Amino acid sequence: MSEQQSSGWSTEITELYENLGRELWAIFYAHCNDADRAYDALQEAFLKLHIHQGEPIRETRAWLLRVGKNWLTDIARKRQSSEKHAEYLDELDSQQEGPAELMERSELQEQVRKGLDELNEEHRQILILRYALNWSSIKIAETLELKTSTVDMRLSRARKRLATILKRAGMEP
Repeated sequence: MSEQQSSGWSTEITELYENLGRELWAIFYAHCNDADRAYDALQEAFLKLHIHQGEPIRETRAWLLRVGKNWLTDIARKRQSSEKHAEYLDELDSQQEGPAELMERSELQEQVRKGLDELNEEHRQILILRYALNWSSIKIAETLELKTSTVDMRLSRARKRLATILKRAGMEP
């Protein structure tokens, strides 16, 4: 304990660590299922407590929990993001599209964009939410404050209308 005090930790923080450390670590471990990461979250929480020493903190335990969980969430988000980028790059490598395929896909995308521009706002919006954002009918219904059956009906009509527009432009679905 005197070693910690000489390194700048107050007696109060040292006592909190001794009293809450095990419990907080267990909660962080349950959150991330990784002992090392749970320990890192615990250290991060107490480091922030040390930095904010002297500032009013109403519920110290709750504050430490929030700091640790936020840190774990940030780490998970960063890790997930970097994994997505790696997967995307791997996917691009595996596709190995040549110039002809890239040009064809680009032309197809342009035709679909033009077709979407010809749709009314209601149809365009519902197709973009469903296919560009990959939203479910339920999520679309909640967002637009519609019934799910209404969303499904509009999706069906919008797809038919877009297919008609694309056929007229010389594209076969």
